[in-house]
Parts: sequence; structure tokens; C-alpha cells
Amino acid sequence: MPEQSETADKEKTVPAKTAPDKANPVPVPVPVVTTSPRLTISAFTKTPPNELYRRLLPAVLFLLTFVTVMTILLIYMDTVALGAQQFRLNMSRDYELAKIPQESPPLVAYVRQLHLAPRAPHVQPPRPEPTPRIEILDRILGPVERRTFIEFLPKGPRDPTTLYLEAVRNWDGVVVRAAARDYLALRGASRALHACLSPTNHPREVTYQEAETRGSAFSSRVLCLPLYTVLLAAEATRAQLLLLGGDAALPALQHLPFEDGLVYLQVIEVFTTDAAARNKTSQFLESKNYTIAATFDDSIMYALNETKV
Repeated sequence: MPEQSETADKEKTVPAKTAPDKANPVPVPVPVVTTSPRLTISAFTKTPPNELYRRLLPAVLFLLTFVTVMTILLIYMDTVALGAQQFRLNMSRDYELAKIPQESPPLVAYVRQLHLAPRAPHVQPPRPEPTPRIEILDRILGPVERRTFIEFLPKGPRDPTTLYLEAVRNWDGVVVRAAARDYLALRGASRALHACLSPTNHPREVTYQEAETRGSAFSSRVLCLPLYTVLLAAEATRAQLLLLGGDAALPALQHLPFEDGLVYLQVIEVFTTDAAARNKTSQFLESKNYTIAATFDDSIMYALNETKV
């Protein structure tokens, strides 16, 4: 019996046979894929308020900046368009400066100091040949020297008669042109003034349309001055010769204060080819003690009776 117990104990102590161990598998690293968070409605509802504001702030700032810039741009474009429209309107509108009388001292000083360009001292006019009008003037005034003339024409170069008197007999005067190109061409060689002839007794500001050159038209703003204002500014109210041209010649003459003795013009020559205008001008000047001294194809010369021989 003791042997059986020993045998049983041995059997109990013998370890049980186990299956052979299998090789442990090598762990394979799994790549971690990072994805940007999506802004979904569920994400907004689950996001805390501070985080939600942080995410929305760049978009709100961009939207506000875009709206502000576009608003400023639209206001600027509207302002520029209105300014351009007002400029075109001002350039096409005539302004009647009716509150400024033709004898206004500030107006006369303004024209004399700012608009009446002096002649360059080194420029001498060329020596032209005498014109047929010189013979008429000599018969009326005599071959006098150092007298005064006013040449008020809408456009064109210098009149040959005044050019001869200035170059040969030392006459002095003012040359007025409404056309900007002609005025710039005469400036320097003459005592020039850029103005048109006003048909009223007050100044006006108008757009002057010049003749087309090479298929393009040119217009400029010009100040129309009363004839009496120009005579005062040039200190020529007692000039020996006055040349006038244009449709406003007769209305301008009608606003001269002949009756008051403030104007004493010995010879007046009006350039026009319109028969009706010639007749009306002759009738008016005859009522002011002028007579027709000579008639030309493009003008009529009138002489004051007191000086006619």
C-alpha cells in the first residue's frame, strides 16, 4: 500500500505535457490618418461657444471688410460720375454775369491785370506794306503817329492796317481774339487779350467752338467782355481806330455811353458781309454823329463828323 501511494504521488508531480509554443506575431504599425475637422451643423451644435466664435471670426471679418471696400468703391464711382456730369454741364452752359456792370472798377482791374497780356519788349512787328485803308485814315486823321487802336475780332491773324500802324507809325493798341489758337499765336508779339465780344452790358462766360481742323473740333471756355470794359482796361476810351467783327458788333456798340462823352472813338470799322447787319449798323452810327467814310467788300469804315475833313 505504501508503494501505491508513492506511485500516486509521482503521477501527481509529473507535469502534464503541453503543446509546443507557437511563434508570437510581430505587431504591424497602423498609420494614423489625420483629417481636418469638418464644419457641420452637428459640429457647431456640439462645439462650445468660445470655440464657435473663434472659428467664425475670420469669415465675419472678411465679410465686413469686403462689404466696406465695395461700399466705398461704389460711393467713389458715384461721386466721380456726378462730378463728370457736372463738369460737362458747366462746359456747355452759358453764364450771364448780370450783376457785374461793364464799368465796374473790379472788373476793369481784373481784365487789365490778369487777362491783358503785355507785348514782349524784344519782339518787333514786321514792316508791312500800307493797305488801302491807310489812305482813308490819312484823309480822316492825317499821317499821325503814336496813336491808339483796338482790334476786337473773333478769330484770325493780325489785321494788316493796324499791323502797319504799329510797325511804321508807332501806334499802340490791344488785339482781342475769342479763338484760343489765334490768341496764343498773337500773344507775345502783340498786346493780346483772350475774350469774345459780349452783346450785353455785362460779362458772360460761354463755350467757344472753333473751326474744325483735320476732322477734329476744338472748343474752349471764353469770357465775353463788354466793349466798354475792354476800352477802360486798355485805357483806350479815346482811341483813334476801333475794329469790330462778329455778330455781337452792333449790340456791343449800342451799349457804349456815347451820350455821356465817356467814349470818343474817331474811326470805327465794322467787319461784316451781311447786308441787313450793315444797314442797321450804319443807321445806328449815323444817329451817333458818324458818317460812312469808306465801304469795302468785308467791312464799312465810319468816321466821327468832328474829325472828318
